Amino acid sequence: MLEFGIATVLLIGTILIGFPIAFSIGITTVIYILMTNPANISAIPIRMFSGINSFTLMALPLFMLAAEIMIRTGISSKLFDFVRITRFGKKRGGLAYVNILVSTIFGSISGAALSDIAGLGAVELQAMDEDGYDKGFSCAVTAASSIQSPLIPPSNVAILYAGTMALSVGAVLYAGLIPGLLLAFGEMAYVKLNSKKFPMHEKEYTKEEKKDIRKRGLIAMGMPLIILIGITAGIVTPTEAAAVAVLYALIVGIFVFHNLTLEMVISSLKAAGKTTANLFIITSLSAVFAWAIGVENIPAQLTAFMMSVTESKYVMLLIINLIFLIVGMWMETSAAILLFVPILAPMVTTMGVHPVHFAVIVILNLTVGLITPPVGVVLYAVANVGKEKFETVVKSTMPFILMGFALVLLLTYVPEFCLFLPRIMGFL
Repeated sequence: MLEFGIATVLLIGTILIGFPIAFSIGITTVIYILMTNPANISAIPIRMFSGINSFTLMALPLFMLAAEIMIRTGISSKLFDFVRITRFGKKRGGLAYVNILVSTIFGSISGAALSDIAGLGAVELQAMDEDGYDKGFSCAVTAASSIQSPLIPPSNVAILYAGTMALSVGAVLYAGLIPGLLLAFGEMAYVKLNSKKFPMHEKEYTKEEKKDIRKRGLIAMGMPLIILIGITAGIVTPTEAAAVAVLYALIVGIFVFHNLTLEMVISSLKAAGKTTANLFIITSLSAVFAWAIGVENIPAQLTAFMMSVTESKYVMLLIINLIFLIVGMWMETSAAILLFVPILAPMVTTMGVHPVHFAVIVILNLTVGLITPPVGVVLYAVANVGKEKFETVVKSTMPFILMGFALVLLLTYVPEFCLFLPRIMGFL
């Protein structure tokens, strides 16, 4: 146990000083094995392979590739114009509504908050700047609306969680839909309550422009709908749905938008390959770390310790919420899931928390952490794109952060918000 404690301190220390997550996990696990039983070093490649030997995880690189292709075809600007010509774009504060709605839709394609910022941030901030919105507020609503992405299906984060913990992919995907929409509705309610502060400027389009915008917008929204319908109806597995998504993105880019070139496909492959390689290295090395956790019987010991502190699962969930919120400020979402969920999930399941309910709580905490100072990587990303001071962005984002905290508590203590849809869909 002492050896594992030393390895854990080394892991935390290397992460805090800026080591890549994969290297931190790999180095500390090797040190642990050398301290305990050097003969076990031969188990590392076996455990690494078993960690990524999953049919479900095969969907991740394909979803990432589909998202990269769709982003390069300019889907973000097409979705932005599509929502802008609706009634929301004509209200006072219309572009704030549009920002939230587009990020909610785009999130079902990109599946990650930072991808939302990269694909949509510049478009949204430029349009709001031209219409005279306060820059701090524009950055705040752009940052806040991006955290729906990991919740709205099909979500790469949800698929990773399901694959890691051997849960139904469909159940975890649909469990995040209502929470993601609640987050979007809460943000829109805040805009409504403060609408008098915002400008009203409706951009004019001709009938032909509106017709073209509607066509392109509906086509762009087709990909997530095809994926969800295919998985729900049992027509395709998540991995097959990911392959269909890539084919759909290629067809749309080549034959509908007419702007997808070979160079763009190659750059999409490179970007998806780089992201996948990084994620799979973390996943494989996390599997070795999880093996060390099992050898030391950490989940059982942690359960016993936490039960000595409190026997209430509600108090336990509150403590775990704080842990994941803090972790989410400092660590990339996927890495945090791979490192911490295998330790904590068995404990909360033993206390009667549904595994799918816990999945949504974890994902929401980690994503709210992305916009929570002092770190909040999404805040830094938005401040960089919007060329605004970090402290100004933080101040303007505080109402949305508090909204995120409130939703975390609501979902924690009312699990039906997470379990209702998967249950009626037949996944639970």
